[in-house]
Amino acid sequence: MRSCFFVLLFIGMLSSSALANEPIAQMTFKVVDDFGNVITGAPVIVSTFLHWVPGSEAGRNEYEKMNGVTDTNGLVVLSIPSKTGSIRYSVLAEGTYFENMNKMKFDDNVYYRDNGGTFIFTNQISDKWQPWNPIIDLVVKPVINPVPVYALAYGTDWQQHKVPEYNKPIGFDLMKGDWLPPYGDGVTADFIMTLKCNLGGLTSSRYQIFDATLMIDFPNDGDGIQSVYSNPREGSVLRLARYAPETGYETNWTMTTYKHEDEGLHEIREDQNYIFRVRTKKDETGNFTSALYGKIYGMIDYEIRPTGNHLQFMYYLNPTPNDRNLEFDPSQNHLKNLSTIERPKEP
Repeated sequence: MRSCFFVLLFIGMLSSSALANEPIAQMTFKVVDDFGNVITGAPVIVSTFLHWVPGSEAGRNEYEKMNGVTDTNGLVVLSIPSKTGSIRYSVLAEGTYFENMNKMKFDDNVYYRDNGGTFIFTNQISDKWQPWNPIIDLVVKPVINPVPVYALAYGTDWQQHKVPEYNKPIGFDLMKGDWLPPYGDGVTADFIMTLKCNLGGLTSSRYQIFDATLMIDFPNDGDGIQSVYSNPREGSVLRLARYAPETGYETNWTMTTYKHEDEGLHEIREDQNYIFRVRTKKDETGNFTSALYGKIYGMIDYEIRPTGNHLQFMYYLNPTPNDRNLEFDPSQNHLKNLSTIERPKEP
C-alpha cells in the first residue's frame, strides 16, 4: 500500500513537472451580460488536461486549472501550460450555487450558472499556442424577472407518453399537459399533432420497420414555431433569449424518420430548441391583440417501436397574454402533481 502511494506521488510529480515545460496558452476573456453590460468581479476559470491517474476501472483524468477575476472593463487575462491546446473555460463562482445549482452569486449579484465552453488552439510556435491571446466573449445572464409558467418534461416516462393514434390530427393542450378528448382531458388545442406512420414487420434484430412523419400544425392565424440553436452543455443554463421574438414563426413543423432492414433515419441535434406562439388573436384589420409565448428545450422527438410509439419534448408556456418573457421560475410551475422527472428544473 505504501509503495503504491509513492508510485502515484511520483507519477503526479513527473506529470506536473512535464506540464511546466509545455507550451503556454494565453487568452483574454471579456465577460458581459446578455444586454452587453460589462461584468466586474466575475471569477473566470480555465482548465486543461494534466495527466491520467491509474485507479479502479479506467482510472481518472486530472486537470490543471488557473483562475482570475475581471477588472472594471470586464476583462481578465489568463495563461496556462497545456499539453493539448484544448482549454475549457467558464465563469465559476465556487461554493455559492443554489436553487438546483442553476444560480450562482458573486460580487453581490445573482446570475444563472455558466457551463462555459472550449477553445482549441490550432498550432504552436516555440513555447506559445497559437493564436496567441485570443479575445473570448463570455455572456453570463443575471437573474432578472423569473415568472410562473406551465412547464412539463413530457415523455420522460418512456412507457406512457405517446401520440394516441396514427394518421389522425390530435390536439394537445399545453396548460393541461394532455391531449384533447377522447384521448385526454385537454380543453384547448395549442399544438395539433399528426403522426403519419406506415408499419412493416420486424428487422432481423427485432426492431420495428416503419416510415413515419410527425407533423405539428396550429389552429390560429399567427400561431407558429421557430428553431433556435443553443448547446445545452455550453453557456448559460438560461440557454435561450429572455424574450420570445415577435416575428419569424413558421405555421407547421415536420420530422421524418424511418427504419428498414439495412438502413434508418433518426436525426439528432443536441443544440436544437424552439420558441413558439399559440392562442393568437387578431382584430378585424389583422393586428395582434393577444398571444401566448413559450419555448421548448431540446428536440421534439419520437420513436416507433413494436409496442407503439413514444413522444418526448420539454416545454414552457407563459400564460400571461402578450408577455414574451421566457425566464422561468422553477418554484412556480403552474402544472402540479408532476413526478420529479416531469418537472423542468432549468430556467
